[in-house]
Amino acid sequence: MSAKNVAWAIQKAAGSLALSPTSMSLNASTKSKIITVTRSGTGAITATASPSGIVTVSVNGNEITVTAVADGSATVTVQAAADTNYTAPSAKTCAVTVSLPHIYGVEWDGTSTTVWSRTDEAAGFANPVPYVAGATSYGSPFDDLAPWSGMVKSTDSEAGVLVAIPKFWYKWTKNGNSLKLQIADKETTGFYVSPAHANRGDGKGERDVVYIGRYHCHTSNYKSQTGGKPKANITRSAARSGIHSLGSTIWQSDIQMRMTLWMLYLVEFADWNTQKTIGKGCGDNSAPGNMGYTDSMPYHTGTTQSSRDTYGLGTQYRNIEGLWDNVYDWGDGCYYNSSGLNIITNPSNFSDTSGGTAVGVPSSGWPSAFAVATVTGLEWVIYPTATGGSESTYSSDNWNFNASYPCLFFGGYYSQYGYLGLFYVYYSGASSAYASIGCRLQKLP
Repeated sequence: MSAKNVAWAIQKAAGSLALSPTSMSLNASTKSKIITVTRSGTGAITATASPSGIVTVSVNGNEITVTAVADGSATVTVQAAADTNYTAPSAKTCAVTVSLPHIYGVEWDGTSTTVWSRTDEAAGFANPVPYVAGATSYGSPFDDLAPWSGMVKSTDSEAGVLVAIPKFWYKWTKNGNSLKLQIADKETTGFYVSPAHANRGDGKGERDVVYIGRYHCHTSNYKSQTGGKPKANITRSAARSGIHSLGSTIWQSDIQMRMTLWMLYLVEFADWNTQKTIGKGCGDNSAPGNMGYTDSMPYHTGTTQSSRDTYGLGTQYRNIEGLWDNVYDWGDGCYYNSSGLNIITNPSNFSDTSGGTAVGVPSSGWPSAFAVATVTGLEWVIYPTATGGSESTYSSDNWNFNASYPCLFFGGYYSQYGYLGLFYVYYSGASSAYASIGCRLQKLP
């Protein structure tokens, strides 16, 4: 038999490729993770991410580092090239979800201006345009942003009409006389949980959402409801008891809630002066009026008066009526004595004269400088340390304290004064009751 020549070749084996993990989540505390690639052979590994702008990827040997850039979802596609012995395997993917905070800030330079400058993601935002009677154009760049977008109305069988406030995270920074306030929509290193939502030591931990009464408490039943006069001529302790009788999670609105609203307003409007930015408010200069005067307003913020500079019932902020209209609201969870401003976080322990934690000694008058409390858990408290302002400069609303009159109240009432805006703070006695001081409820589920 004669020899034969046969042509032959060694074919490459089928390549293989595996990833671990095949899905991952990234957030503010873990911004990068690694995908480990297992492949046959020595073919070069490459990786891409789509869509762009959500994550970046970098390859080092058989490890791919995925780093968060912005909120969203992305797909990381990994390929391995053919080598001498193996074909290129099919590409594999890793699904990535990124949850990073959005941070919006404002900064006040400590001078006589009431205006704050916008920082962080709010830099460049236009100022909101609240409603005024007859307006057809109004809006805010914050309307679709958390937490502001979640401040919606609802009806509660026990409490009446409420406004939800979703949890957020904040950071105060004081540098000389300047103040910077930042709000984040997610947990962020160096930020604290908003005061109304923070752990109050009542066994419920942090709350994802709290509620405030849309209206002052009604004179007939303490509920937050339209029509009729607000409850007034009542001591703070009597209001506390009457409100809590509505339900186990319903309490008198406190300083934590008030300062939570202060933060939300300041970052949105970047101005201390609520009577200038939203409306004069107050009332008819004579007596409390019926509630529900904003019910027909087509927008959540503004005044039903003919101009922002016109006094009279009509203001609301984010669906909350009368924060500086009609009657003041008693502010629970705080009192003032010779040690200064004392804070009580657990509603079960609210008192007019005892308990709580002293955070500092505020100055009385028109503030021109502020301190930020350094007490652990109470970093949300700001208080004036110098005076010399006016109703059109610095923080524009008056703050006053007296060690003989421990109970504080907030906002404005029916008399027409330019210093009675959202940030007004004043004092009264534990046994005092006036036609000008009402109350507002909050629900802490």
